[in-house]
Amino acid sequence: MKGGTTRITYRPGSSALHRLHPLVKAGWLVSLTALVFAAAVPGVVLGVLCGLGLVWWRISPGRVRGVRLAIGMAVFLMVLQVLARDGGAVWLRFGPLRVTDVGVRAGIAVGGRFLAVVLLSYLFVLTTDPNDLAYALMQAGVPYRFGFALVTALRLVPVFEQEGETVYRAQMARGLGYNKAGLSRWVTLARQFLLPLLISALSKVDALAVSMEGRGFGQYPRRTFLREVRFTATDAVVTGLLVIQTATWVVLVLVGLWH
Repeated sequence: MKGGTTRITYRPGSSALHRLHPLVKAGWLVSLTALVFAAAVPGVVLGVLCGLGLVWWRISPGRVRGVRLAIGMAVFLMVLQVLARDGGAVWLRFGPLRVTDVGVRAGIAVGGRFLAVVLLSYLFVLTTDPNDLAYALMQAGVPYRFGFALVTALRLVPVFEQEGETVYRAQMARGLGYNKAGLSRWVTLARQFLLPLLISALSKVDALAVSMEGRGFGQYPRRTFLREVRFTATDAVVTGLLVIQTATWVVLVLVGLWH
């Protein structure tokens, strides 16, 4: 954590969302993502965003890196749609620019969809243990090699982020001019930053491969589990709500009532 900002990685907790089965949370992630893209009514997108805001406030993840950027990008996309879309009733005029009801609806839909997908993904990552997710997938029938690849990728992301920050500070201490403007900055960044980071990443991956080989990874077709991820009664109830919610909006889309 730097300056009170949380890295985008799993944060242990005891909230209801933390205790849910990882596959149930993954199902809600996919369903709500599809919902905000299928919804032609801006109110649905706003409703999903309000629900996400309440969940975010209850979990209190603090300042998560990238959230401000995501909000700014969502506002930019919304304003762009509002000013670029034509047609419909004119609400405001700014010289040659017009704000119409069609543009406002399009802005809310586009910006809201972007922000909803980002917040949904953040909540899933912040409240889901990568080990539990991999174990749940393997218990559901996914080959354990693929599950290990998933958990390894999730675990290495914060490691490489920390490694990148270390390389950056080390190169700055050596007097490299990362603060230069123009094309020279990117050339310096590629030569003096990306190469050490790539070498460090390859060394960690090589050490991991040697360790896996020494432990006989892949020798047996099935694996055992030290800890099993259990499907509880709460998970069953939440799964039932997921099925009802998904079936409802799918039926509305198919019969043409989702307007």
